Amino acid sequence: MESGPPEVQPEDLRQEIADLRERVARLEAALRQNAAQAPTPAIEVRRAQEKPEESLESRLGSRVFNRVGIVAVLIGVAWFLKIAFDDRWLGSVGKVSAGIVAGLGLMAWSERFHKHGYDAFSYSLKAVGAGLLYLSLWAAWSLFHLVSLPAAGLAMVVVTTGIGLLAWTRDSELLAFYSAVGGYMTPLLLSNRQNHEGALFSYLLLLDAAALALVAVRGWPRLALGAFVASVIYGVGWAAFFYTESQFGVTLLFATLFLLLFAAVPFRASRASQSALSGILPAIVLLNAIFALASSIFLFGIWPRAGVALLLAAFYFALAGSRRLTGVHVLTANGFVLAGVTFAIQGVFAGSTAADRGVSEQVSYSAWFMIFGALVLAAGFWRRSAALRWQGLIVLCVSIAKVFLVDMRTLSQGYRVLSFLGLGALLLAVSFVYQKDWLSLRGGEHLP
Repeated sequence: MESGPPEVQPEDLRQEIADLRERVARLEAALRQNAAQAPTPAIEVRRAQEKPEESLESRLGSRVFNRVGIVAVLIGVAWFLKIAFDDRWLGSVGKVSAGIVAGLGLMAWSERFHKHGYDAFSYSLKAVGAGLLYLSLWAAWSLFHLVSLPAAGLAMVVVTTGIGLLAWTRDSELLAFYSAVGGYMTPLLLSNRQNHEGALFSYLLLLDAAALALVAVRGWPRLALGAFVASVIYGVGWAAFFYTESQFGVTLLFATLFLLLFAAVPFRASRASQSALSGILPAIVLLNAIFALASSIFLFGIWPRAGVALLLAAFYFALAGSRRLTGVHVLTANGFVLAGVTFAIQGVFAGSTAADRGVSEQVSYSAWFMIFGALVLAAGFWRRSAALRWQGLIVLCVSIAKVFLVDMRTLSQGYRVLSFLGLGALLLAVSFVYQKDWLSLRGGEHLP
């Protein structure tokens, strides 16, 4: 007769379950201990990205002295070249050749320091070497007439392009800055005090486009801001010395191209640059709009100026729909609406006599600023936008200043009464809305 499997006693089963529970507890405790001792990959990445805070002494020694040293060496070299030129130590070919050889030698020597990890000093030597090359090429064209203007310009472009490519491969914003400085100094070094509008602004457009390409790929929005400032300086300088009405069409074309180029910066900049240096991109948008408005005032009469301002308002409203810096584009568009209608009011009264236009024109300006400020403020409450509300409040403050400083002095008594009554009623209504606190602003609301 076959016997069955041995019967499991309840006491044995309970003991096995207790042993299993003890083993699981030991394993869980070991896992918790290992997790506490070993940092997670996210923590390791964050620790690797964290850099020790640099002291004032370190910044002074490594950065400030570095920049001042570059400038001092360039000034010393330029002064030495002047002495060599005055005392005729070398012939013209020898002087230029010595400068070019020294510049190329410094740039080659800088690679030795780069290989040993001294990047900052290596880039400083490259800056000095590039400065020598620019000075030598300038001397070859301007002082000794060894090369033609196009040849000197092409050689400087080659130097700028070489440093720019090196900045691209090394992912170095500092080298890109050095390349930009050389590139934007080239027209000044090659200036012969003649009007070369097409060549100058075509070159600046290409240089700006290259800088914005680096911004898009590498995320260096400060380079875009520098390019914009340099272009504006050249534009203002050229207009002050060379602009005539016969150049209106070409000038308008270049002004439009520059406007479109820099308006595209927020859409081409990388996400990383938008978050790391978010304040620079709105600054570029606003400065670009201000320069566009100033250009329209410079180029156009009153009525065309009003039309251009309203056209620019429509352009920035369209940009706001793309969801990139929407708030900044909306505020900019509102500013162009304010300017466009203001120009239109000026145009309406431009043909009137001084006696007729004085009172009516000032009342129209005051009324328009009050209405616009109230509308923008209402839009800010409706859209729950602090930026719009602040814009409306600023325009209303301008209205207050105008009523008290201008209208009170220039208007007749009847118009003064109307101006102050209208302003007072509007301000009381605004005050009532804020006292009602419909948006809970007293609770520390932070809205975009």
